[in-house]
Amino acid sequence: MREYKILNRYFGLYLIAFLLVSLILSFSIVKAQVSACTNLKSTTLPLSGEYGGAGGFAVAHQSIAHPNPNVPAPVSVFLPSNATAGNRLPVVFFAHGYGSFRFQGYEDLLRQLASNGYIVVFAPYTDNYQTTHADRYEQMWSGFQIAVQHYGNLMDTTRIGFAGHSYGAGAVPELARRAVALGWGANGLFLFPMAAYYSWGNGYNSIPATAKLIVQVFGDDTTVDPLIAQNDIWNRLPQITERKWQVIRTAKTMCALNAGHDAPNTGIASDADGGGNTNGQDYWGIWRRLHALADYTFNSNAAAKDVAFGRDARMGRWHFPVLRPVNPLEATDSPVIDPRNNYSYKWADRCIYADSGTPCP
Repeated sequence: MREYKILNRYFGLYLIAFLLVSLILSFSIVKAQVSACTNLKSTTLPLSGEYGGAGGFAVAHQSIAHPNPNVPAPVSVFLPSNATAGNRLPVVFFAHGYGSFRFQGYEDLLRQLASNGYIVVFAPYTDNYQTTHADRYEQMWSGFQIAVQHYGNLMDTTRIGFAGHSYGAGAVPELARRAVALGWGANGLFLFPMAAYYSWGNGYNSIPATAKLIVQVFGDDTTVDPLIAQNDIWNRLPQITERKWQVIRTAKTMCALNAGHDAPNTGIASDADGGGNTNGQDYWGIWRRLHALADYTFNSNAAAKDVAFGRDARMGRWHFPVLRPVNPLEATDSPVIDPRNNYSYKWADRCIYADSGTPCP
């Protein structure tokens, strides 16, 4: 009987040890296969009234047919409910990434900004690969002009900003240059390019030194080389003194907030490069900075400047497994370039993608 008790005791100890090892292995496997954080509440949300949070104004979406038959979608205008002829609002013009001509791919971002009292214009362009860069830029620009023609009575075009992603980010300086030539932005102008593709415009020295510039790159982007943003945007706008280079990186706990090329997209499925879901990277990393940059540019709000330029580097907190900070935003006064060479579009290849006759690099 005593031998049976000893055997049972050892069997119980072995069983407990086996269960503990299995639990540890299971946890390790889960940790090794971290999935994307698709739940908005995987991190804390900005509080009501904070930069990056939803504003108090209802937003109406209006569509305007583009007169160019090659443009695959209408121009979209997001109008806050406080926009009236007696209360003209600043305007943010948004240039999308290549192929993302449906506004739904960025809708959460566009509506968040509009709900805080800014008119937002989304101008599509063709993704036909035979179209020249010059033609695509003209499609974007004419789309913005059409929106102003229709809703100019509600817009204060002396206070404007240009935000763009990927191909659209590369177009941001040229679009700003054209706006300045018309007298737009005289009382406030900002540029907010994200994960920029090559920039094909000229004469960027005409953009005033009083403009504000934030260049964002994403730490796990394998599509565009950050040297493109450095050489084609940052280095071509030396006159702008109020500027920051910002890096958003993938953050992980029980799930991952991806910081790949598609981080600004909010209406597409996540791809291998990361991004596509609305999560903490969006409302803390992108929306918070863009929202604060608009407030600082248009209203000279000093507190907004700190948030926009990353002196407030907050990226929220994880809800699970414990309430702890997400890796902070990296904000620097000069470009930070990760030493990788696995990009689909490299700075060294710029001339391959140029229109015929376009100077390189």
